[in-house]
Amino acid sequence: MEAITCCVDISRAEEQPFSAFVHWADYAGVSVSRFGGTIRRIRRSKTAIARGPDDDFCLMFHRGEGTLVVDQVGRETALPSDRAFLGTNGRPADLQSDADFSSTTLTVSRERLLPLIGNVDDLLIQPLDERRAAVAHLRRYIEISVDLLRDPHDVELDSHISTTLLDLTALALGARGDTAQLASMRGLRASRTQEIITEIDRNFADPDFSVGTIAQRLNLSPRYVQDLLQDTGLSFTERLLERRLQHAMQMLTSEQGDRLKISEIALTSGFSEISYFNQRFRRRFGETPTQSRR
Repeated sequence: MEAITCCVDISRAEEQPFSAFVHWADYAGVSVSRFGGTIRRIRRSKTAIARGPDDDFCLMFHRGEGTLVVDQVGRETALPSDRAFLGTNGRPADLQSDADFSSTTLTVSRERLLPLIGNVDDLLIQPLDERRAAVAHLRRYIEISVDLLRDPHDVELDSHISTTLLDLTALALGARGDTAQLASMRGLRASRTQEIITEIDRNFADPDFSVGTIAQRLNLSPRYVQDLLQDTGLSFTERLLERRLQHAMQMLTSEQGDRLKISEIALTSGFSEISYFNQRFRRRFGETPTQSRR
């Protein structure tokens, strides 16, 4: 953990067996992580700083069930679950939780954050304003970024994700003027686009799923949803159809799919008309569903 994040001293919960996990990813110098376990206290002491010095900023979302008390730069705050704060690796810090520890964190260098938020040191250990839409978007985008599979790595994708994370961070911390305008144009649009794609991935099997359903769930207009998806090169209808066809192909070529009729696979993939499914499948893959069976 020290090799990929920073040096800290960890105290476990004495009444429980010790367990911990850390998931981590780096996007062009902006890293995101998910960390937790049967831990009650995390300290970034002067000794730990000497062991692994850096002056990076850490924007942490407290995801545990209890209260997290954070003490740094002479300031202390008590955070309930799902609240976030900005800290720094360059100064001693003490984090204590009354329940199992769980967090997601974005880490970025001082050199990259200062041009976006000039007064960033004034914001240390202050709970982020939950009324800012960017705070919720940033939390979700960090979660998505931690779990994103990248094999092989795509340099352009990493750069795009890094820019989006920085834009959302700037907005979450209250950036103003030109910085806020540019970040809003890039960061919020990218975050909302990813949310829309995630909704499609989760609900494609519902034959009644529509752009109106997404718009209602995300509190957006159907036209705005369509515009965001159009920027990705695929309309809502095209993306939904492709997701359903890919799921059908996966089922047809899997051991699980051997036990199902083609009509059943079509239905579980979101197609309500078998003839339409057969037509679109052959046009997409160049063979019939029957020919594609494993």
